[in-house]
Amino acid sequence: MTRAQQSGFWGGAALAVFAVSAAPGMVWADSAKLTLYALHFYVPSFNPGDHAGWTVLARGWLALTWFLPAAYALNLLSAVAGAVVVGGVHRLLSRWGESQAAAHGAAAVVLVSHPLWWAAAVAESYAPALALVVAGALLLTRGTARSRFSAGLCFGLAVAAHAFAAVLIVPLVAASHRRSWPVLVAGAALGAAPLWLGVFGAPADPLTGFGPRGGAAWRWHVSAFLNPRRIVLGAMLVAAGVVGALGPVGLWGVVRRAREGGVSRHPSPRLAVAALCALAAVLTMYSPFRLHLMVAFLVVGAVLLAPPVLTLRWCLVHLALQAALYGGAAASASLWGREDLGVRQLPGRHNARYFLWPPKSGEASAERYAGELFAALPAGAVVLADFNPGAVLRLAQVVHGARPDVDVIPTAIDDALATPDAAATLSGRIADSRGGGREVVLADGWPPYYRLEELRAMGYAFSACGPGLLVRYGADPQ
Repeated sequence: MTRAQQSGFWGGAALAVFAVSAAPGMVWADSAKLTLYALHFYVPSFNPGDHAGWTVLARGWLALTWFLPAAYALNLLSAVAGAVVVGGVHRLLSRWGESQAAAHGAAAVVLVSHPLWWAAAVAESYAPALALVVAGALLLTRGTARSRFSAGLCFGLAVAAHAFAAVLIVPLVAASHRRSWPVLVAGAALGAAPLWLGVFGAPADPLTGFGPRGGAAWRWHVSAFLNPRRIVLGAMLVAAGVVGALGPVGLWGVVRRAREGGVSRHPSPRLAVAALCALAAVLTMYSPFRLHLMVAFLVVGAVLLAPPVLTLRWCLVHLALQAALYGGAAASASLWGREDLGVRQLPGRHNARYFLWPPKSGEASAERYAGELFAALPAGAVVLADFNPGAVLRLAQVVHGARPDVDVIPTAIDDALATPDAAATLSGRIADSRGGGREVVLADGWPPYYRLEELRAMGYAFSACGPGLLVRYGADPQ
């Protein structure tokens, strides 16, 4: 089997794993939001959380997979992209002159790395962004003007899909001959058009209805998601994410490589190390709830710098052991009564299994939640939600045509939480929504978000409405 065929084998194996792992329908939060963006073709946008490059890819993918349900099709897009990353990493390292054992070890580690496997099972921007980086790096190895322009196109689209892709791209471009930079820049400018065109105007966000915010959105993201006081906890989480993704066998492969005097074949190893360290420093300050996915950039960058040297037998051991460790971690958390993991709880979602076990083929909590809530809502109700369930409810209205008589305000709770007195703001929002005798329903009742006790002290009462809560006030009829 040639090295190219081996790369194809790894890519095919990854596709099988990721396709089987793909969620069958809607998934909470960002996945639902991005699916909604793709269906509305929400481009261009300069806002960092909108991932406009992903939307362009997703729209094209939906045209190719028109015969599949949209949510499932976009989950499969991540599966295909993840397979490209695995097979592409093997091929790229081979072209850089790494040994066969190093290329195999890197592919095995990336295939079952927790962040990539998880992201490859749902509609997310991480796997497509990484796939574009790897594809661009492969094109750079060909050395023609056309391939350099195509590489720039991939790099630009990758950054438009996820800004952190730049961390892997900059060292690759810097290592290229300066004469190739104009062609690379031209391709990158075209690829990044879904992002920078947003400076000249953009449509309203199809989820929230907010207009384009440009630079203000970047400032908001920095203030909302970066906090220097999280550095110690963040450093532990980032380190745990990277070490856990490499696994004991992968770490042993890295040590083995170092003992054998392995030298990095990366075109610009020093700059790559500096870029990865800078990203790691940023991630230590980032909100913890996204770190389990964001470390994917660190993991892929690390294996390109120092791929673990593993024989095929040890690769198989690594694949089996990592799957056992992920499954065991999820089961242990449940046995020890820590199934909520101390993070946001959602109706029907088992947090330990959801976050620790990468496959999502059995994940139907979001679909079930939306169906149960819409079935229970009074006619013409107004639903006040936070982003996690709100994105799912809005997506269900689009893909399933569910309850067009109902108004879902998908970030009403988030908006209230951003004010000095969240309960008072929420009370005002409830009062405003009751115009015309309409019923108001809270999409969930998780105390840290929905402030139920404070609202009760203001005279509100609540009764079950499927997985939501019907709001009453004072002497309202029951």
